[in-house]
Formats: sequence, C-alpha cells, structure tokens
Amino acid sequence: MASGVMSKSLGIIKGLVRPAVRFIKHFLRPGLSEIEKKQIKEKLLMDLSNLKSGYAAYLSEKDIDLYITERQVRLPSSVTKKTSDSELVTVTVNGKKIFWPATLSDRDLPWLFHEVYDDFKTNPSSYNYPGLDYENRKWVIDAGAAEGYFSLFALEKSPDALFICIEPLPLMHKALAKTFADHERGKRVILVGAALGDMPGCSDMHVDYEHICDSKLTLPAGEADLAVSDSATQRVQVATIDQLAMQYSLGSGGLIKMDIEGYEMAALRGAVNVLKEYKPALAIAVYHNLDNARRCAEIIKAANSSYKIEFRGCYGYFEPPRPYMLFAI
Repeated sequence: MASGVMSKSLGIIKGLVRPAVRFIKHFLRPGLSEIEKKQIKEKLLMDLSNLKSGYAAYLSEKDIDLYITERQVRLPSSVTKKTSDSELVTVTVNGKKIFWPATLSDRDLPWLFHEVYDDFKTNPSSYNYPGLDYENRKWVIDAGAAEGYFSLFALEKSPDALFICIEPLPLMHKALAKTFADHERGKRVILVGAALGDMPGCSDMHVDYEHICDSKLTLPAGEADLAVSDSATQRVQVATIDQLAMQYSLGSGGLIKMDIEGYEMAALRGAVNVLKEYKPALAIAVYHNLDNARRCAEIIKAANSSYKIEFRGCYGYFEPPRPYMLFAI
C-alpha cells in the first residue's frame, strides 16, 4: 500500500515538473555566454568520459557543440487562424500549414517543426538524414504522427510512396485527416488509429493535453485496466508493424519513422518480420530513456544483422547525455 502511495505521489510530482521543464527547454531558450557554453561542454564531455551515459564512442565533440547551439536556436514563429469548423484551427510555420485541434495549446508546434525540417548539417537529430533516401521509398510508416509534420516533410520528398500514419489519439484524427486531405497527394495517406506494440490488443494511454506529443501508453498491450481511471486516460487499440505490413501488402523499399515516447522497443519487437524480410530504413527517436538507443539497436540487429546503425545527435537536456536519434539502413 505504501509503495503504491509513493508511486502515485512521484507520478504527481513528475506531472507538475515535466511541463515546466519542457517549457523552459523549448521556449525560453536564453542566450548563453561563452563561459556558460564552455561549462556545459566540459560537463557533457566529463559525463561521457566517466561512462555515465555509456555513449562515449558514439557522441563526438561536434555533436556536443551542435547540441549547445541547438539550445539557443531561434524557433520559427507560427500563425494560428480559426476555420469554419469550430473544432479546428490552422497553424502555419514557415509556410507549412497544418490543421490542429482548437482545444489544444499550439505552442509546441514551432519546436516540432524545428525537429523535422532542420538541415541535417546543423541539427544531426533532424529527419533530413541523407541515408534515408526518401526519393526512392515505396512506403513510409509515420509512427507517432501527432501533428503530421514528418509526413508532410516526407511526402514532398517521396511523391509516389504510400504513407501509413499511425496516431492512437482520436482527438488528433480529424486534424490529421484534414491536413492530408488539403495536401495535393493526400490520397496516398492512410491514417491508422492505433498505438504500436509487440502484440495486438489494447492499452490505456495517458493523454497530456498541455503537450499532446508527450502522451504515452501506460501498459503493454493486453494489460489495460478494466476501467479507464480518469479523464486523462484513454483506451486505445494497439497494432504491430508486422500486422500492418500484411494488411497493406508492404514489401521492400520502405521507411519507418518512430517517435512514440519510449515504446520504440516494443514497436520494434512487433516489426521483427518486416525488419528481417524487407529491411526498411529506420529513423527512431531513442532519447526518452538512457538505455533506449542500445536496446533498439540490439532488437534491430537481432532481427537483421545486415543493418548499419548510426546514433546521431546529443540529447543533453536529460542527465546523463544520450543519443537523440538512431538511423539504420
């Protein structure tokens, strides 16, 4: 009983602290003096050399310099407008327009845009990784589609590909469907209302209404509580990539992008047959927990040892530092 109370208390504290940390990290972004830059760099290098993160062989001094630069990046401005549908607004960042639920805060969108559209030379954690070879992809899975920026970015580079956008939250579906319908190639986009895991079923999902992209599953598939516990928890379907590959007759020439708040390992375990048989290119967010980069790499290599895996970008917002992205081709 005591441990349950303690766990719940810790959850409440994290729920209060995390939004504040995210706001400071993404939006205040104060300028750093040369002394502060030097101090940050020395600490990160020390953490790596002391093996606190275990990624010393993968994160270079250049990665750390780029992380420090990213901390001060000036985020693009956004313009939000009402639409004829009271449930939706449009948000435009650098000329890219998406539809967005009117009830949600849109202040994360400039940061999410930055994560996708940045030039790879200045942001090695962006999805502009040259080895992904977007132009020659036959299909693209966007796992954790959220606002849809990645799919829009990839649609421009992969005009003939079939897109499967996976987004478990019903709240986001209408906006995503409208965004893609508004796109000239929207007919090539299939929206799947499910989360990803290592087995089909259902799970409870915590919905972060302030930062919707931080919403995450709370239990493995098949272990959902008998009743939804509160208004911030929703029951969602869980699918596997292997299941979707059969459903949509996917073969070789694919690409999988994945940013699903720490559930990337389970989703990769549910994609073993696809990784083994078709070897799609992979762009996986691995910063959510310290061991995620290693664990994802192990699952990928076990499924198909011919993959060449590269960790890119230093994520120094959490301690110890760890890679931001895993790319595999």
